[in-house]
Amino acid sequence: MNKLSNRKLIVLSIVGVVLAAVVYFIFNPATANFFPPCLFYKLTGYQCAGCGSQRAIHSLLHFDIVSAFKYNLIVVPAIFLIALLIYLEHFGGKKRFPKLHRKLSSTKFIVAIIIVIVAYWLLRNIV
Repeated sequence: MNKLSNRKLIVLSIVGVVLAAVVYFIFNPATANFFPPCLFYKLTGYQCAGCGSQRAIHSLLHFDIVSAFKYNLIVVPAIFLIALLIYLEHFGGKKRFPKLHRKLSSTKFIVAIIIVIVAYWLLRNIV
């Protein structure tokens, strides 16, 4: 991919994130009926690892951190981790922080993230 198309992709991604943030800021997923429901929850009655993430994002955009964590415990750290990974991969962080990039790209780290997600998924339905 050349630099121009890469920049277009970055700009379109930023516009998409901003538009989504505006929608989630204005509309509360708990009361607005046009947000997609969790299909896993509808079919099984159990919460998936992502259940509550829409409400958590809405709460975060309103600076209600406590509610965001109550809706979904892993969304808040996941957003920061995703932002960090995007910085490392696309905005020069890989060159500036090569050790951090290697650690976050390692198989061990990826497996650890998967274990955390699965454990959270299981525990939230047991407790």
